[in-house]
Parts: sequence; C-alpha cells; structure tokens
Amino acid sequence: MIDHVELDFRTRLLGVRDQGPRPTCLAHAVTAAHEHARGSVAYLSPEYLHFFADATGRSSARSMDQIAKALHSHGQAQEVDCPYLPADPSPGWKPPYGIPVFKHASEPKMPDPGTVELLIRAGRAPVLGITLPESFFDPQPPWVIPSGGRIRGLHAVTCAGLGRHQGDRIFLIRNSWGVDWGDGGYAWLDDDFLIQHLKQVMFLTHEIVP
Repeated sequence: MIDHVELDFRTRLLGVRDQGPRPTCLAHAVTAAHEHARGSVAYLSPEYLHFFADATGRSSARSMDQIAKALHSHGQAQEVDCPYLPADPSPGWKPPYGIPVFKHASEPKMPDPGTVELLIRAGRAPVLGITLPESFFDPQPPWVIPSGGRIRGLHAVTCAGLGRHQGDRIFLIRNSWGVDWGDGGYAWLDDDFLIQHLKQVMFLTHEIVP
C-alpha cells in the first residue's frame, strides 16, 4: 500500500478508457483532464479531439500543441455524439457535423515535478507527456512504477493525485489502457521517474464560452 495519499481525484473522474491499439493516448489524456475541468458527468469524445488535432486523416499520434489548438478552436463533442472507434477510421471519415461542443483553453508548463505538484494542489489534472520505459507496461503493487528500462516510445497520461511513499513524493496517474493495467487503470510515478521521463506538461485554464 501507498504510505500516504494526500490528494486523489479518482472519485471526480469518469471511468478509465481503453485506447486499444490506436495512437490516441494524448487525446484520451486531454479528454480526462477536460472532463475533470468541466466537472463533466458525461464522457467527452477523444475521437472528435483526435480528428481535429490533424484533420488530414492520418492515423499517427498528435502533438500536444495540435491537441491544444484543436481543443481551443474546435472543442470536444460528447462521446454519445461521436463514439470512439476501436480501429482507425476509413479514409474520408469525419465526425458528425453540427453537434454541441465544449471548448477549453490550455497552457504549457515547465516539465518538472515541482510544477506538477503545484498544479495538482491547485485542483488541476495536468496532462503529462512522457517517454515510455519498459517498466511502465507491467506495474505491480504498490503500483509505483520504476524509472528504469529500455525506452519504447512516447506516451501521455493524466495526473490525478499526490502522495508520499517510502519518503518519496509520488504522483498518481491515470492511463488509457483499460482497467486491467495497474490499479484499475491508475499507478504512481515518483520524482525520479518524472526527472528522467517527463518531457511536456499541459493544463487546462478556462472554458471558452461562445
């Protein structure tokens, strides 16, 4: 068990999603942060956000800057209006037109543990862009992921809490690989992990009202 959990947003977030084999981790991480910022009781659509981050139809992963611009300019529909697709959409696919959307502004922040702690203490759920070590793929109890191992790519998660374990500051993260990963879709990262692997931080600032 974790020694001390100081802040934990899990009860304020909707259920953990599963991105499947598609490169949509950033859209899922920002979606969870957006739902948290709005106090949403209905799922928002990562599919909608992923599409408008790069409407060329490519299935590749989006950048944090692309996602931020899409959330600001195009917003997000609800999941019920634009469901997530288990496989890449066919060429020419587009989200439904004329459905309600919610827009939000965001800001990048310095990628360091102190900044992340300040955002969590301010009630935010920041999005973390990280490099992905081998250890991330199979976390074990007490669910604090070691920082070592071969790097297998880039990933994005939502930060959702703060605690301490064995004298170290730790950060609760929400992943988008389903509830069978980690502790029901959640795990913890310590300072050493963030120092080695944290590359980008983004947080949502305010809703854009038409």
